[in-house]
Amino acid sequence: MFRLLSLCVVATLSACGAVVGDACTVNSDCGPGICLNRNDTPGGMCSVTCTLNGTCPAGSLCVWKLVDSETSGCAHVCTRDADCRAGYTCEVRLSLGPRVCIGPVGTP
Repeated sequence: MFRLLSLCVVATLSACGAVVGDACTVNSDCGPGICLNRNDTPGGMCSVTCTLNGTCPAGSLCVWKLVDSETSGCAHVCTRDADCRAGYTCEVRLSLGPRVCIGPVGTP
C-alpha cells in the first residue's frame, strides 16, 4: 500500500510541469511560459511575462526588464543562495522587496 501511494505522489508531482526558475533550452520546456536562454541565465530559466503591478505564479516575483529592455518577467523568490539553482545567487531586486535568484552578471 505504501509503495502504491509513493508512486501516485511521484506521478502527480511530475505532471505539474515547469515552474518559474526551472532550467530550460527552448520555450516548449516551460509550458505556457518562456525560456530565457542567454549568458546571464546559465542553463536557461523558465519565466512568464508580467506587469510590475501584475501577478506572478506562486513563489515568483515580477522583475523589471527581465525578458528584454521593454518586458518584465517573473523570477524565483528565495531567502538564501541555497534556494537557487547552481550558477544563481539570492539577491534583492527591489529596495525593500523580496529576494530573487539572480544570474552571474547581475540579472536573473
